[in-house]
Amino acid sequence: MHVDCERAGTAHTINVMKKLAMLLLAAPTLALAQGANWNETWVGSEWEIYARALADRGLLSTEPWSARPFAPNVIRRWAGANRADTSSSFILLRPSISASNNSGFAWGMQDGPVWQGRGLNTWGTAGLALHFGPLSARIEPLVEYGQNRAFMLEPIKSSSSSPFVDDMRPTTIDEPQRVGSSSFHIVDPGQSFVRVDGFGLTTGFSTEDIFWGPGVRQALLLDGNAAGFPHIFIGTSHGLSTPVGRFYAQLIYGRLEQSDYAPKAVSTSRFGSGGIAVWMPPTQPIEIGVARFYHRPWPSNFTLKDLGVPFGTLYRGGTAEQNGTPENQLASVFATIRVPNSGFEVFGEFGKNDRNGNLRDALVEPEHNSAWMLGAFKVLGTPGTSPSFWTLRAEVGNGRVVALQDIGREQSTFYDHTQLAQGHTQYGQLLGSPLIDRSGGVDLSFDRWTSRGRLGLSVFERQMPGDLGVGLPADQLRTQWDLGINGFRTIGKSDVTFAIGQVWDLNRFPKTNVGNTYLRLGLRAGLP
Repeated sequence: MHVDCERAGTAHTINVMKKLAMLLLAAPTLALAQGANWNETWVGSEWEIYARALADRGLLSTEPWSARPFAPNVIRRWAGANRADTSSSFILLRPSISASNNSGFAWGMQDGPVWQGRGLNTWGTAGLALHFGPLSARIEPLVEYGQNRAFMLEPIKSSSSSPFVDDMRPTTIDEPQRVGSSSFHIVDPGQSFVRVDGFGLTTGFSTEDIFWGPGVRQALLLDGNAAGFPHIFIGTSHGLSTPVGRFYAQLIYGRLEQSDYAPKAVSTSRFGSGGIAVWMPPTQPIEIGVARFYHRPWPSNFTLKDLGVPFGTLYRGGTAEQNGTPENQLASVFATIRVPNSGFEVFGEFGKNDRNGNLRDALVEPEHNSAWMLGAFKVLGTPGTSPSFWTLRAEVGNGRVVALQDIGREQSTFYDHTQLAQGHTQYGQLLGSPLIDRSGGVDLSFDRWTSRGRLGLSVFERQMPGDLGVGLPADQLRTQWDLGINGFRTIGKSDVTFAIGQVWDLNRFPKTNVGNTYLRLGLRAGLP
C-alpha cells in the first residue's frame, strides 16, 4: 500500500510541476506596469532583509527594526539614498503569481494569509499604490486556491467535534492540521493599508502583517506567519529624536477571526489591541523595547474604556476579570545591539503568556508560562562597494514547558488559552513564531546576494512534544527538520522566486517518521 502511494505521489508531483511551469509562462501576460520598490515591501520581503543588511553596514539612516512594517516615507527615503521624497505617484503594482506543492503533509510558514496544504497551492496578488503629500495607500488583495489533498492526521488526544483540529490542544488553540476534506479558496485583503504621515506622527487603517520584536524572521508576539488582521493604528512614523535618544511608539486596535475548525469559544471574533515602545540611545546603535498584546471577546458595543485595554494592569485581578470578561495577555521585553558599520547585530527577547498574580509571583518564578528568543545577523562583505555579499542569520527560540509543571504549577504552551480558545491565532495560523508552537527550535539561513538576486540555504528545526510532560522517553519525542534551497532572481523588470526542500517529521506517529518534499515558484511580473 505504501509503494502504491509513493508511485501515485510521484506521478502527481510530475503533473504539479508541469502546472507550475505553465502558470509561470502565462504570468508575464498579466503585467500592466512596473512598480517602484517601496510599493512592494512587506514584513519578511526580500527587499526588507536586503535593507537590513545595508542598515547594519551603516548605509541607511537609523530606524528601529523592532517595529515593522516601516512607514512608506521611511522606505521612500531609503530607496532614494536617504534623500527626502516629495514626489506624488499613482502606480499599478506588478501582479504576482505563486504556486507550491507539498508531497506529504501541509507545510508552510511566514507566508501571511496563504495556507499551504498537501498537493497544489496557487495564489496571486494585484493592486495599486498611491502617494500624495502625507497620504499613502496600497490596495493589494490576495486570492488563493488550495488542492488540500488528504494525508494521515495525528490522533486527537481528547474528544473533539472535528478530526482536523490540533491533536495536542484541540480545545485551547485554533490551529487545524488540515482545513477540511476538500479543496478551498481564500480571498484576503493582503498587504493593504491607507495611512497619513506627518510631523513625525502617523495614523491609518491596515491589514498588513505586523512584526514586533528584534528578530529578522521570528518574533514572540507578532510576525509574518499568519494573515494580517484589520486594525487601526496611531503612533510615530519613525524614531523621533530627543536629547536622550530616539523614541518610537505605536498603538493598534483590531479584529481577529477564527477558522472553520476552531474549538468552541465564548466569541468567534476577538478584539485584539496592543502597543509597542522602542528607545534608542543617542550615541549607541542599541534598541531596547517592550511590547504587549491583548485578546478579548469582540464587544457588542465599544466605549472609550476599550481604548485603554493596552494599558491594563500587569497582574491578575484587573477590571476585566472582575467583570467576568475573559482576556489573554502576551508581553515581551527585547533588545538589539549592533556593532557600528561592521554588519553584525545580536538580539534577544523574553516573553510571558498571561499575567502573574502579583510582583512577587513574577520575580520568584519568572520562567512560568514564558518563552525567549536569541539571534544574530551578520553581513559578510560591504554592500554598496561590492556587487555581492553574504548574510548569515541564526534565530533560536524556546517556549518549552518547564519543570514547574511537575510540582503542581500548571502551565500551557505559549500560544494557547483556555477561555479564549482560539489562542494567539488569526484564521487558524499562529500570529507569533512557529518555532515555539509547542516547544522550541532554531531557524538558520546562509545567503549570497548579488545585483541580480539571492541564493540561500536554510535550516529550520523545532521540537513538537506530544504532551506537557517534562522528560519524555526518546521514542515519544517528536522533531521536525526542514532543509531547503531558496532564492530570487530579477529578469528584466520581473522577479522570480523559488524554494525546494525536504522536511523530516521524526516520530510524527509513534516510532514512525514521515517525509515531505516541497517545491515553490513565484513571479512578480513586469513588462520587458
